[in-house]
Formats: sequence, structure tokens, C-alpha cells
Amino acid sequence: MSRLWLPYEVTDLAAAEAFLTERLGLSTVDWWDRPGESGRVLTGPDSLGSGAVIELVSAAANRAAPPAVEVHSRPGVDTLHRRFTAREVTRPPGRYPRGHYGFEVCGPGGIPLMIWSEQ
Repeated sequence: MSRLWLPYEVTDLAAAEAFLTERLGLSTVDWWDRPGESGRVLTGPDSLGSGAVIELVSAAANRAAPPAVEVHSRPGVDTLHRRFTAREVTRPPGRYPRGHYGFEVCGPGGIPLMIWSEQ
């Protein structure tokens, strides 16, 4: 199982969250607030396509996360990593500051993509 994860860096986190929850009916399912970074994770109702996730990150964050695909396990991440060449991998597998495990690649046309798991 995998799901699409779409991160957005925003300058007004509260306004972006309110817009997506009040106007589009998304639900906030996770959040964090720590020095230098705040974020919200939202998912949509079935009418908007359940499974996809929108992540809002404050513009004060060091770097916006790339679009991502979440997979079910760390071994799943490692299996996918073996499908890419060393030249395509821009960040090798490892733990991220928020605790998830994954890696990043540069896809066709230079499109960045993170492949990760909570495990």
C-alpha cells in the first residue's frame, strides 16, 4: 500500500489550514509545533479522494519537503530504493528529523520525490 503525500510551504499556516478544512472539508489528522517549524497534516473526505495527504509547513522551516509517496514499511522503502541508480538518489535512506525513514530521488525533468515510511 502507498499513498500520495503533497507538502506545501505556506506563509500563514492558520489561514491555509482554515481554508482547506472549512472550504474543502479536509480534516487535520496530525500537527506539530516546535522552534523553527510548525506543520499540519490533512486528509480529505472520500468525495475528494481518500488516501492522498496534504502537509502544510510554515515558511520558517529550513526546507519544504518534496512531493512524497508513503509506503507501508521500512523494508518497503529499502526495496524501492534498490530500483534507483546512485545518480538518481539525492538523499540516501535514513531517518529524517521528524522520525520517519526514507530517501529522495530526482525523477524525470528534475522532479524531486521522497519515498518514506513511518516505521
